[in-house]
Amino acid sequence: MRKRLLKAMPIMLLTAMLGLAGCSGGAQQGAAPSAGADGKQETASSTGKKTDINIWLWDKTDSRAKMYEEFTKLYPQYNIVMTAVESKDMAQKLQTALASGADLPDIAWLEQTYRGKLLSLNIWEDLSKAPYNLDKSQVLDYLIPLETTESGVYVGPEAPSVAGMAYKRALTKQYFGTDDRAELEKIFTDWDTFIKKGIEVKEKSNGKVFMFASLGDAYAFLKGQTSTPFIQGNTLNLKEGATPLMDKLIQMKKAGIVDVLDTNSPAANASYTDETHIFYPCANWSVEFTIKANDKNGIGRWGFMIPPGGPFPLGGTVQAVPQKAKNKVGAAELIKFLFLSEKGSEVARDYKGNFSPFKPIYSKPDFYSKKEEHFAGQDVQKAIAQDVFPKIKSVRLPSKYDQDIDDSINVAMKTINASKDGNIDAVQLVKKMEDDLKNKQPDLKVQ
Repeated sequence: MRKRLLKAMPIMLLTAMLGLAGCSGGAQQGAAPSAGADGKQETASSTGKKTDINIWLWDKTDSRAKMYEEFTKLYPQYNIVMTAVESKDMAQKLQTALASGADLPDIAWLEQTYRGKLLSLNIWEDLSKAPYNLDKSQVLDYLIPLETTESGVYVGPEAPSVAGMAYKRALTKQYFGTDDRAELEKIFTDWDTFIKKGIEVKEKSNGKVFMFASLGDAYAFLKGQTSTPFIQGNTLNLKEGATPLMDKLIQMKKAGIVDVLDTNSPAANASYTDETHIFYPCANWSVEFTIKANDKNGIGRWGFMIPPGGPFPLGGTVQAVPQKAKNKVGAAELIKFLFLSEKGSEVARDYKGNFSPFKPIYSKPDFYSKKEEHFAGQDVQKAIAQDVFPKIKSVRLPSKYDQDIDDSINVAMKTINASKDGNIDAVQLVKKMEDDLKNKQPDLKVQ
C-alpha cells in the first residue's frame, strides 16, 4: 500500500497544482465573471493582475474614491486610477496627449462650462453603439442633446444638475410675512413681481438688504430658464439670446435690489452667513457644497422653493470615453454602473448627494428623500426629484465657443455693476459683446 501511495503522489501533486492554477486570481479569486459591454463574459486574468481604468477628473476626493470602491466590489477585475485635472485644463491636456502620442484616459470629465469645446473634439466613442450598447432610452430625455456631439456621437451620461432657489427664512418672514415655500411661490410669480418686491425690501431696510448678492446669481436663473441659443453654427445669436437677459439684469441694477459682490468671491461666499442677502441659486449639489460649506452653523436658516420663471439646469459633467483609450470596455462598464443602474444611483446619492440620469429611479417616490437640518427639516431631495426634474424641458445646446461667450457676458455684468444707476442700454452692451467675440474668434459671424 505504501509503495502504491508513493508512486501516486507525483500525479496527485500535479493535479492539485493544476487545480490551484485554475482557481488563482489574487484579489479576484472566487469573483463571479461579469458581462462586458459586448455581452461576453469577462474573467479575471490567471495572473491575478487587475486592469486599470484611468480617469481624468476634477473631483479626486475620498467620497469619490469610495464610490469607485463600490464598483470594484462588484467588478474586482478592475482598478480605478484617478488623475486630478482642472476643468479649464481638460481640453488642452487631451490635445497635448494626442499630439505627443501620450496615453489618453479611459474616462475624461467634460464639465458644463467647457463641454462645448470638448465635444467639438472628434475623439469620443459613441457609447450607444456596439460593443458598449448603452441604452439611451433609460437616460432622462432633456440630457441627451447635452451629451451628443454635432455629428451625432453620444459620448455618455452625467449626474444631472438642476436648480431651484434657496432663501433665508428669517428674512423672508421679516419682509414678506412668511417663510413657507408654498406661500412664497404664490408671491413670486414672475421676475417683474420679484423686482417690485425687491424695491419694497430696499425701502424698508434703508438700502441695506438685497434680493441677490451678485448679478452673477441673478444671471444664473435667467440664463438657465431660457433655451434661445447664443450661437448657431458659427453665427452669433446674442441679439435674441442675450439681449433680454442683459435687459433684465439692468432693470435689477436700476431697482437697486442686487448687491455688487463678484460671484464666487470670498465676499459672496461670506454672504451666506449674513442677514442682508435673501435669495440664492440652489442646485441639487448646492446644499452640500455651497450652502453647508459656506454657512456651517446655519441650521434652520434656509428654505427651498421654485423660483420665478421655474426650475432650471445648472452645471453638470459628462463622463466620456476617448476612442484611443486603452480600456474602453472597462470604462463603459463603470459609466453604466454609475449612471444606469439602481445600485449606482444609490452610491451617487449616498456618497455625493448626486442625482441620477436613470429614468426608472424616478418611479420610486422615496428614493430621493432627505430632511435637511439647514433647511429646518425640509426634504430638499424629494422637492428636487418631484418638483424640479419633471419641469426641466428644453435646454440651451453646448457650443465650442461657450467659454468665450461666458467671458464676454462676465465683462458685460461688470460693466452693469460699475454703473452707479444702471443707466446702460442692453442693445449697445450686446453690440460690444459681439465686437469683442469677433476679435477673439475671427471665424464668428453676426446675424
